[in-house]
Amino acid sequence: MTSSLIISSNKTALLDFGRVEAKKYNPADVFWLVNNDTPTKENPSTSITVKEVADFLRLAYLSPVGENKLMIVCDFSEVTPQAQNKMLKTLEDLPGRTTFLLLGTNDTLVLNTIKSRCMTKYLPQPRTTEKLLSDDVVETMDKIFGIKINEKALNEKQRHAILNTLGKINRAVNYNCNEKNQKDLLIMELQEICKQ
Repeated sequence: MTSSLIISSNKTALLDFGRVEAKKYNPADVFWLVNNDTPTKENPSTSITVKEVADFLRLAYLSPVGENKLMIVCDFSEVTPQAQNKMLKTLEDLPGRTTFLLLGTNDTLVLNTIKSRCMTKYLPQPRTTEKLLSDDVVETMDKIFGIKINEKALNEKQRHAILNTLGKINRAVNYNCNEKNQKDLLIMELQEICKQ
């Protein structure tokens, strides 16, 4: 059996993907680990803990009722680094007839050691006529760094990385990050994305 890491910035699309995959298994052999915590003002970042992952992993070692068992984690981007490390041994040496499906909204929050044990797939983002990047950012990338960005030619991984970056930049507004700093942050991230 194999493990897969599925990435999309759209959490609903990830859950839909998980539900479609789950239908291929006996319902008694499908186990979900979903972060149901709602962010609050006091606790703006919620995460899936080591204890939650340890309890979930115990289920992976139960014999399936049908032919195979499916273990789904959503949103894997919310699993703490310590909890991801807890999963490494299980992902490396999968229990018999068990498949792991890790659904995440941000691949930069997934440890490289996890990525190396999974097949990674980026779900297509809905294409819109709206541009991801403003003309001045595209022009700066071309004039200063010699990087030409053609949004139509971006692959799914690059589009996903840009959407994640834009989300990070938007959150930076809350930390009194001015518009020029936001643009500079975006340009620095774009340089890395375009190398992929």
